Amino acid sequence: MRYDTEIACTSYLTLHEQKLRIKSFLVEYFGTANFFLVETGFSITAVQEEAAFFEWINAGRPNRTTKELFLFKWMEQERRSGHFLLKCSFFNRSEDNSRQKQFEKIVSQMKEHMEHPILTLDITQKEKIIEVRQFHHRADGKIGYGLYPYAEDENGHWRKNLGTGLWIYREDFHLLYEGIKEVYPRKETGFEDFDDTGMNFISKPEWKVILNHWAKLAINNPSSLEFLDYVSRWVIATLEQVDEIAIEGNL
Repeated sequence: MRYDTEIACTSYLTLHEQKLRIKSFLVEYFGTANFFLVETGFSITAVQEEAAFFEWINAGRPNRTTKELFLFKWMEQERRSGHFLLKCSFFNRSEDNSRQKQFEKIVSQMKEHMEHPILTLDITQKEKIIEVRQFHHRADGKIGYGLYPYAEDENGHWRKNLGTGLWIYREDFHLLYEGIKEVYPRKETGFEDFDDTGMNFISKPEWKVILNHWAKLAINNPSSLEFLDYVSRWVIATLEQVDEIAIEGNL
């Protein structure tokens, strides 16, 4: 059986923030490792088993599924009183509407979940690196970016003992990059674009532009407020000691 409903999502929440809240709800509903998720630009599909998802796709997306399946679609063009519409569909194996009350309960729980920010900041210091994780899970891998204080000694080499750096995994860095990309492309030959695989040296005036953009992002991404605030305070404190901060990716 298929059940459909629409939820009005407040327009001040970015699509990224809304998706984070939906994913958090799904983890709470299914359990961390007990569902398969497919995400596109404006939709999220989640089902208890990967095989059930492809079975549903190959059958032409019928109104019944062998396992419980959620489909969330953001209707970007439609607004009601300043709200974006989120269409929610729930599929199961039933032939009738005997589980309608269950679906209504699920929708009620999801609405409540959508009203609250997700706070999941994990901070670990390892020697001279502070690892900051928000939405990254260990199973996501080790691709990420290091932020390091930079200054040169009298020989033009990287000065030692400048302070502690930050390590941000890729899953969390993409939000920071929304601000970093404000200072790119650059006019310096060979350094025009941000390098995900190498070293990027960013000056104090450029960091002021980035910090200003992060402050705006925090308003529309309340789940990331603590994360953006922590990284911003580290940048501000570091720039009191040096004039540049380098970002190095290991992609």
